[in-house]
Amino acid sequence: MGRLSGKNCIVTGAAGGIGLETSILLAQNGGAVLMADLNEDALAVALAKAKELAPNAKLDSIVCDVSKEAAVKGMVAHVDSWGGVDVMFNNAGIMHGEDNEATLTTEKVWDMTHDINVKGVWFGCKHAILSFRRHKKTKASVINTASVVALVGSATAQLAYTASKGAVLAMTRELAMVHAREGL
Repeated sequence: MGRLSGKNCIVTGAAGGIGLETSILLAQNGGAVLMADLNEDALAVALAKAKELAPNAKLDSIVCDVSKEAAVKGMVAHVDSWGGVDVMFNNAGIMHGEDNEATLTTEKVWDMTHDINVKGVWFGCKHAILSFRRHKKTKASVINTASVVALVGSATAQLAYTASKGAVLAMTRELAMVHAREGL
């Protein structure tokens, strides 16, 4: 039994780094965890590691491109079959190697960064909230990964990434204000 016993969690960007470590911690604290990532091979390795470090936890994985709403909807539907989402951790994100200052960042890099870092978070929030409502969850959480650059900018030119994390921070504040009445 742990602090998250009986809670169903989704972690995007779970194939490594913050996403993998968070998945492990959620599982070690009793949460049932769906680990999601676009990289199928890395996700399989991450799932095996999580199962090794949290052997009694309910752990599963799903390949998900968070920039595609249908994929995010399917990911949430997977956890709906467990009784609905309690914790959504929108962690998937990129900082493209060709991201640069305003005159050098291409539209392709800008769009890709915002599709994953902003639209992906929005889709995760949207479908988690719909799951919370379907399952009458009143003590549910959405956690969104932003960055300090959302507040202070970056000395290294990475305009698309910085702007995307600023958007995530603003979106998270708005969601908190709007959905606090629902206990979310």
